[in-house]
Amino acid sequence: MKLKSHSIRTRLIQFMLVVTTIPLVLSLIITLIHTRESIKEQSISENAKLIFQGKTNLVNYLNNINRASIIVYSDPHFIGNLSKSLDDYQAIAEIYSTMQNLQGSLPDIQQVYLHSRITNQSTLITSSVPRREVREAPYEGVAKYMTTQAPTSTEPPHRVHNYGFPPSPLEKTDREVFTFYRSINRIPSTTQLAVLAIDVKLDGIAAICNQLYEAGDEQLYLVSDQGDIIYSGNKDEIGKSLKSLGLSEKLAVPRGDQSGYVDKDKAMQIYERLEVPFANWTLIKQIPHAALYQRSTELIKINAIIAALALLAVILGTLVISIRITRPIKQLASYMNEIQTGRLNINIEVKSQDEIGTLSRRFRQMMDTINNLILRKYKLELANQTNQIRALQAQIDPHFLYNALQSIGTLALQHNVPRIYTLLTSLAEMMRYKMRSNEAKVTLQDEVNHLKMYLDLQKERFDEQFDTTWELAPNSLSAAIPKMTLQPLVENYFKHGMDPRLGAGRLSIRSRIDEANSKRLIIEIENNGTSIPEEELHVLQASLTAHHQEGEEQRVEEGASIGLHNVLMRLQLYSEDQASLKIENLEPHGVRVTLDYIWESE
Repeated sequence: MKLKSHSIRTRLIQFMLVVTTIPLVLSLIITLIHTRESIKEQSISENAKLIFQGKTNLVNYLNNINRASIIVYSDPHFIGNLSKSLDDYQAIAEIYSTMQNLQGSLPDIQQVYLHSRITNQSTLITSSVPRREVREAPYEGVAKYMTTQAPTSTEPPHRVHNYGFPPSPLEKTDREVFTFYRSINRIPSTTQLAVLAIDVKLDGIAAICNQLYEAGDEQLYLVSDQGDIIYSGNKDEIGKSLKSLGLSEKLAVPRGDQSGYVDKDKAMQIYERLEVPFANWTLIKQIPHAALYQRSTELIKINAIIAALALLAVILGTLVISIRITRPIKQLASYMNEIQTGRLNINIEVKSQDEIGTLSRRFRQMMDTINNLILRKYKLELANQTNQIRALQAQIDPHFLYNALQSIGTLALQHNVPRIYTLLTSLAEMMRYKMRSNEAKVTLQDEVNHLKMYLDLQKERFDEQFDTTWELAPNSLSAAIPKMTLQPLVENYFKHGMDPRLGAGRLSIRSRIDEANSKRLIIEIENNGTSIPEEELHVLQASLTAHHQEGEEQRVEEGASIGLHNVLMRLQLYSEDQASLKIENLEPHGVRVTLDYIWESE
């Protein structure tokens, strides 16, 4: 099926693709951005709380080690025993006992080392046999972490050693530990009496840190202020520096900030500093973007698949809809081509109920109207020709009667009877008005003049038993209406409604032009005669309504008065069915006839 670029189908498909693709793409982009931001904010909030809890646990863990080391001050004999002679075995035993209590106070303590600066005695307490010897200075490396400004400090993770003592076959030397140092001073002075070193296994720190991240997708680091790695998910990195591993640039920790996050190119980092004087460590959790946005990426993929399916459905739906639109249009165009050839009575079949079907039905109604107008025009021309023939056939007799009436009127004047002359003149003018066969439509003023002469004769007939009220808008008198319209409407009053028992008769004739439409003429004729029986009124109203809706035509027999149906038919013929005739009863008695007619200028 070849689509033309200017066809409705092509344009509809292009339009639907544009209005569908652009919102879908924008929706995917906005959804991706919004989802990622939401995931980012949620992840920062959740992990910040998690890291803070981890920091709290680590601080409590280190404080427990610090509190365990204060046992040397809790023992009242410990400070005194440090200055006693090396031969005082009771003092040495008490020192051993205090250090063993310290070594057993926490399960993660590997060993405890003590060097007395008074006696130069070094003591090592392990899980095996305790050892001691005299040295001029503590084990090398201890002094690096012991200063007078900081009574406590920590050494980053390192391989456990025996502080210069001979190794024992029962001790494990492949374990990683970090060392807690405490300077034992003579309180309240700052004089250092001894140096205490506590080697702590990393199991406790690992147990806390392992709960703070998901291995495989995320990474966790516990880093000292000097850049040494206290803990890492990769055991090979523990005890090494960030610089040696090339991680100093990858792990961005702003100086001075206690907590926060840094969003790098490929990962999100959330950090918390441990507020411990002897362990200025920082806990860093690294979440790669691939793991962080994994759910959003999967959601976007699902949305993209749904969008593609929706786009495909739109294309197929557009094709189906466009075919249903263009096919009736082509069929309607073929009907128009046949009408153009002269086949005005073609049968237009309409099956669809959509807008195109409505258009086709309106087109069919338009063709029916055109055919009816052509038929009506033909009937009007035929009626005019018939009226002209009848007028020619009856031309001699009316002229004879008219001249005879004029002669009788002259004779009445000669005998001084002016009333007879007036009545004969009115009758003659009425006959002349009817003889004007070349006029199908006249002005309302002409009709009113004719009606006044008719009422003048009726007054003579009924001995002045009724009165007429005229309320005619001046701008309505120039309106064009079919000839002999008003007399049949008034004539019914004298035939059926006038009753001397109801009192003096009254006729009211009003006319006006509608304010909204200057071509709409409204005429009301009221009388106070006998009302129409309700059953007959309903039949008459229904008949007039059917006549108005269906264009029903009723033949007027020769010699009969022109009835209400004939008046309505002639009004509709001259106004393209834009005329109505309504009849209703009045209270307490009487009848009102309302004529609503849209007239056209000649």
